[in-house]
Amino acid sequence: MTKTLPKILPIFPLENILFLPSTNLPLYVFEQRYLNMVNDALLNDKIIGMIQLTNTKSNTFREVFKIGCAGKIIFYEKTNDNKILLVINGFSRFKIKKELSLKDGYRRVVPIWDIFKNDGIEKKTDNKSKEQLLQNVKSNIQTLNHKFFKKQLDEISTNEIVQIIARELSLSNIENQSIIESKDNAARVSLLIKLLQNSIFSDNKSIH
Repeated sequence: MTKTLPKILPIFPLENILFLPSTNLPLYVFEQRYLNMVNDALLNDKIIGMIQLTNTKSNTFREVFKIGCAGKIIFYEKTNDNKILLVINGFSRFKIKKELSLKDGYRRVVPIWDIFKNDGIEKKTDNKSKEQLLQNVKSNIQTLNHKFFKKQLDEISTNEIVQIIARELSLSNIENQSIIESKDNAARVSLLIKLLQNSIFSDNKSIH
């Protein structure tokens, strides 16, 4: 985890996005407000908070969930038309304490970090969770097999596996948010297995 966590965090709200600690997320940034955000981050700590939009529709202001995941920019490239390609690496979830005023068009929050102090820490028991998850998907999602078994299992983080499977399944934002808010890796894997086996969530259901 990053040693010094920011007291003010710029957020990048997106629909149906699953981003977890110990995973990478590629982004193509083209809206001016988010270009402003990325450029500011590059000049400072390179940290951005990814968070999902809720289903609430509004013509002026879209609500976001309270919990998201922060990542650090580990690669970026500016295109000829002044857009930005970047990759961020997740290191910790955060909970929104309050939202601040806009800065150059982008949103900022005061985050709570301490409730997620163990994020990004892989436990020895996570290998069992990985194996259990892979057993549940290998016979059902053929497109995943070569992606997993070309690498050694211990080189792939549990969250990376979860993120790839969730992407393949095109989970809803409620299902993605349930995974994001899971207590730890074991709980996250258990939930994803349930989602694989049964369609237990709908967009109209509460997460907790």
